[in-house]
Amino acid sequence: MKLIFESYVADESVPVAEFVRNRKLVKYFNRETAAVIVAARRLLDQVELVPDTPFYYETGVMEFENLGLEAIAAGSVDAAGLFDQQRFVELGTKAVPPLTQFKALYNMPLSFVAIENALMGDSAVIYASARGLLDQALMAPGDGPVLLGSGKVYADGRVEAAFALPGREDILRQSRRSWEGEAIAMFRQWRNEEAHA
Repeated sequence: MKLIFESYVADESVPVAEFVRNRKLVKYFNRETAAVIVAARRLLDQVELVPDTPFYYETGVMEFENLGLEAIAAGSVDAAGLFDQQRFVELGTKAVPPLTQFKALYNMPLSFVAIENALMGDSAVIYASARGLLDQALMAPGDGPVLLGSGKVYADGRVEAAFALPGREDILRQSRRSWEGEAIAMFRQWRNEEAHA
């Protein structure tokens, strides 16, 4: 199974501009998306995928980047402290710059990797579940490889991103293991096993 694992410490710049075709898109990236773009490109530079390759991505709990979500939440509640959809549209979403909204959406890493690599196959974003990522991959249409990815921003500012291109047998072999928690830990384990093989 082909595997790429990237890690960047808090103050380390992610070299994403070197890995995108359209550098104007970089302004939409948070640290997770930037690291994911780099990891995906490094993996996919080694292989050629057909456009309908299934692609599933798991994102972990974002622990570090403050993208203004508190301001959105504060602007979206009524006098009683309850969520108000009209206030969300009129005040909440306007509490942060429009580009920030792209950085806060869970599907942005998947979307930008798909755009960069012209992937149009079955896709899904899974939130904080290695098991969910593997289960989704097992249900993928077709018999070819599946593109799997994961990313995570930690409280200390570190970011990790990983991609693999497993075949059906690789997925079946992995799904027999008990994978709990976020997928980035599963990818880290795969990297360690690969290094010791």
